[in-house]
Amino acid sequence: MPLQKLSSTNAFVVTDLPDAPASGVVRVARKILQGGAKDMARSATYTFAAFEMQRGGASAGINAEGDDVETAVAAFVDELAPVVEAGEVHLDPAKGVPGGGLSRLLDAADRHADAGSPAATATSVLASVGWVLDGVDGAKIAVEGGGPVATAVTEALTGAGAQIIEVDGIEKKPWLIWGADADAIVCGSKLGTLTHQGTEFVKAKAIVPWGPTPVTTKAFAQLRRADVEVLPDFITASGALLAGYREDGAASIADAVTARLSSLAGHDDGILLNACYEAEAFLKSWTDVPFGRPLAA
Repeated sequence: MPLQKLSSTNAFVVTDLPDAPASGVVRVARKILQGGAKDMARSATYTFAAFEMQRGGASAGINAEGDDVETAVAAFVDELAPVVEAGEVHLDPAKGVPGGGLSRLLDAADRHADAGSPAATATSVLASVGWVLDGVDGAKIAVEGGGPVATAVTEALTGAGAQIIEVDGIEKKPWLIWGADADAIVCGSKLGTLTHQGTEFVKAKAIVPWGPTPVTTKAFAQLRRADVEVLPDFITASGALLAGYREDGAASIADAVTARLSSLAGHDDGILLNACYEAEAFLKSWTDVPFGRPLAA
């Protein structure tokens, strides 16, 4: 997985597939781990493959904090601008990026305005919840995590008639969310947020990711044995990534996601692994399949 370290600031860009255009997000923090960035790029690669687009995933990190953030982001933008203008990489702002910090890169990418939008991700998540529960109205949903995407998802679910389940004590003990008395848990605050320690508390029928790779490999195996459906994050959370490349932006994302999930249902290994199989078959038709599936360690 190619890793480019920037020369102008303490930052890097990971691209998952060699010699392929790539898309993903930029995060800013005191220390962005390259391993996590690679996992995020892999999830994006599988998103594009799941919808038969010849594009790979990317993920960038800017290591800065406090008063240094704006200077670091400006240097990052200056150095990456030629690559973005050439169409090689498209990057959207994520956690820690100041408002407007990537405007030059976003303008250069020349995509639909819905690209990177939390509302677009909420659209794909809402469609996924509706699909797996056969409807959202009246469904009991627990939303794990916070931030713009989780907020947009909560608003979309509430607007569709879902009952958002509040769990006492999660402010001090976030893991209590896994035991929520809910039909589905929507999660995605960080990579591998649902571990095998949390699965023993799960009462929900389904896990629907709103962010990349929130379930560990061991947790997935345990949930499969418990007949809890784990939907593929690279489909359920695909809205913001896909919207930039569709003529109508996010307008048809719900239909596309629902159709894709329906086409994957009924496999003996479950919908997540079947989604991986089909994504890998598409990748194999035009490039080498990267090693490692989008499940957290």
